[in-house]
Amino acid sequence: MKNLMEMLTPNKQGSAEYISKNNYSMTCFICLVIVAQGTILALISLIDSNYAVVFSTLAYTLLMLATFIYTKITKKLNFFYVSASIMVTCLTLWFLYSGGTEGFGIIWIAVVPLFTVYLIPYTEFIILNFCVLLLLMLGLWTPLWQTEFIYDFTQVFRTRFPLVYLFELIFSVFLKHRIMKTENELIEQKDLLSSENKMAALIQKSFFRHEVSKFKRWDIASTIIPLEGISGDLYDLYPVVKEDANGKGKSTDEISEIKGLGIFDSSGHGITTGIITMLAKNIFKQEFYEGDNKELPELIEKINTRFNVEKGEVDTFLTGIFLRMKGTDEYGNGQIEFVNAGHQTPVIYRKRDESFTVINNSTLSVGAIGLTVIEPYYDAINVTMEKGDELILYTDGVINCCAPGGRRLGQQGLINILAANIDKPVDDQLNDVISDIASFKGMEPSKDDMTIMLLRYHG
Repeated sequence: MKNLMEMLTPNKQGSAEYISKNNYSMTCFICLVIVAQGTILALISLIDSNYAVVFSTLAYTLLMLATFIYTKITKKLNFFYVSASIMVTCLTLWFLYSGGTEGFGIIWIAVVPLFTVYLIPYTEFIILNFCVLLLLMLGLWTPLWQTEFIYDFTQVFRTRFPLVYLFELIFSVFLKHRIMKTENELIEQKDLLSSENKMAALIQKSFFRHEVSKFKRWDIASTIIPLEGISGDLYDLYPVVKEDANGKGKSTDEISEIKGLGIFDSSGHGITTGIITMLAKNIFKQEFYEGDNKELPELIEKINTRFNVEKGEVDTFLTGIFLRMKGTDEYGNGQIEFVNAGHQTPVIYRKRDESFTVINNSTLSVGAIGLTVIEPYYDAINVTMEKGDELILYTDGVINCCAPGGRRLGQQGLINILAANIDKPVDDQLNDVISDIASFKGMEPSKDDMTIMLLRYHG
């Protein structure tokens, strides 16, 4: 299950990837600007029959176009670091060779420090810019390929232009240092927050652990796949709790009776939502065990009232399904009832005719838990489970996940995946369902927590 969860959980990026991700959009934009500039310049030079400029311009235009395509496909900036350095160096050499007569060369050289200050790593930035400065000074004082200067630079220009460039370069180095310092501080804060999130996720995971996994008459498999470590989803199982000699609750037998369960989806994500789910878990569990003599809708109303009081001014709510086992009928079929509080409609598999059916909510039922803008009303739904029947509960993150290109899985897509794995034991079925969802998603990142519960009645 751990490997399957890793397939669906977004990869945490390191510091270098974090910086690169921030630079991705800027890199693509710069590449397109250079491609547009190069295309226009090549056309103008072609009209002027300046074929040398046409050739050189098309060369760096195609290089930047290839860089743009590579960056869009791979989401990596390593090729840009190479191609940008090559382009700047070649333009500098061309400017020196032509003596500045092409006009645009002087513009490129003037913006080299600022052009590279944010996008190129620190070492490459220093090397590239000082090489450009060296070539500039060399070209202004000594002809590169000619016995005489193509353009007769004055002594004042030869002296002042490198000094202006050197001043700009020193300023850019200082600016680069400040940018790197700020980025490092942001990364440290990000790492600290990530560490706190991981610790909170471990606490939440430990808090949600269940001692009982096997139950009489029921095979149950369930999992939560959080979006960011801390889950806004919650499920809980309510086994029959026996009492010891002192009248205190104790662990149940390995194979135990189960009284009920719940699955819930909290609005929002993050540490606050994680705290809310732990608060909700305590409320649900306590009220469930104390509410044996209450009708299920009445019990949910009490839970809703208590949750609104205890959450205080925190603006949050939960959708969910609260389910209670009611024993068996004279034919040995399992009897359950549940209340759907604004949650995704469950799916039931009927072994008799191998069909899947969506259990729509009662038209009388309205409202989530903790939602105060409307007056809630909860209505119970009763279901008979024959041997081999299976009830599937899930949160919206499951059916709202998308494949590359934006195609949504949807409820029917989930049913198709369930149908392909329905003949397996529930633990294996759940693993394969998660694996199939991961295959459907591909590299598309998840946008919400995902929780699935499978309840199979074996009589």
